[in-house]
Amino acid sequence: MSEPDFSLVIPTRQRAATLRFSLKACLEQDFDSYEIVVCDNCSSPATRQVVEEIGSPKIVYHRAPETLCMRDNYNLAYSLTRGKYITYIGDDDSLLPFAFSTLRGLFAKQNVKAIRWDSALYSWPNIERDDLANHLQIPLARESERIDGRNAMEEVLAGRAPATILPNIYHGCVARELLDQIRATTGKVFESFHCDTYSSFTVAYLAGEYLSLSAPLSISGFSGSSNHIAFSFLRSKHKITQTFRGENDAAGLRMHPSIPDLPTGFVCVADSFLRAKEDLFPDDPISLDRQAMVERFLLAPPIDDLDEWPYVEGELRRSLSDDPALVSWFHKRIESFTPHPSPRDSYRPNLEGIHGQRLFLDASSYGVTDIAGATRLSSRLLGYRGKTPQWIAGLAPDDSRFRSFYRQKRLEMLLNLLKTRGRVGSARLQTQSEGSTGVNRR
Repeated sequence: MSEPDFSLVIPTRQRAATLRFSLKACLEQDFDSYEIVVCDNCSSPATRQVVEEIGSPKIVYHRAPETLCMRDNYNLAYSLTRGKYITYIGDDDSLLPFAFSTLRGLFAKQNVKAIRWDSALYSWPNIERDDLANHLQIPLARESERIDGRNAMEEVLAGRAPATILPNIYHGCVARELLDQIRATTGKVFESFHCDTYSSFTVAYLAGEYLSLSAPLSISGFSGSSNHIAFSFLRSKHKITQTFRGENDAAGLRMHPSIPDLPTGFVCVADSFLRAKEDLFPDDPISLDRQAMVERFLLAPPIDDLDEWPYVEGELRRSLSDDPALVSWFHKRIESFTPHPSPRDSYRPNLEGIHGQRLFLDASSYGVTDIAGATRLSSRLLGYRGKTPQWIAGLAPDDSRFRSFYRQKRLEMLLNLLKTRGRVGSARLQTQSEGSTGVNRR
């Protein structure tokens, strides 16, 4: 059997209800040379049943004989792939139908080993936070850019850019030869408490330069079982987080001792960076400013009430204990510090319509109840009609002709759609400039 161009990996456990719709959406590709590897982390028979009911020869199903921590299931899944290029998504996520055809063209033209993109976002109705439910957010920018991996890491570590600007294999795509290089060096592709974020740093460093797209090729779904929602958006106050920690403990996987064990997104970034640096580039001078990291935690303490502050203070103090200068600084800094609870993170603004470079919609208003429906709606809004859209076909740093064409057509369609719903006034519709934003790229 010949190797497929792409392997789409979906690690899963006890999420048959969302996996069903994720698989249906991902199988709508307008490109044929791919496989979908479903790596079942010892789930009940319902997961296998979903795969068998769908009955696609594109799906490779494997069930682990025992429950694994996330890192080990991700590594197991990689060992099952055959594709030249690898991408991972969650079992409540999806790929847009033109993803692989687009990636094939970009890898052929751009001579890179990794591509990252801005994902669309969809919140399932059953998400644990009601204020985030039924939200669909679609990037509208149409830019591609080559980015130096080391410079991007510095921007992320300094807090000047989000970690999503890095070439994560999760909602990103990486050449097998580069991933095999990581495995040859470390013994595995994935490591650390937050294994997907770990891949962002290892790939960024080894790739040297990678391609960044502001256009979406996938949808990141947040459902009632999402680890990211449980950890960051619920501040670890969910049984999912406790299960995650327990399995990591059983596997001997711990947070890096220089990082405070706190429920914030930057903890994932800092821990993953330090593990990646130890494994692949220990002699490189790139570093994490731990004092600046602690300052950002003091600016917005991840607490819902003051009773939680002693634990946060203790973790911050412990994480600095290996450096006497930092210990002295923290002691003085905390003497005059008064903690205040900070709002929980959110990604859903109180608005609807086109704002900046994104479209914000209440997905339930369009009859969307799952990731497959969100994929169909997003594809339509992005101009997909059964073949790769013109803006994708011409996507390149210097191809403004296609971007200008699509911007006009897109705005006409979206405006008409919102007018049809009679929601232009209440949606506070705005259309703004679509210039590039984000990381200071060099």
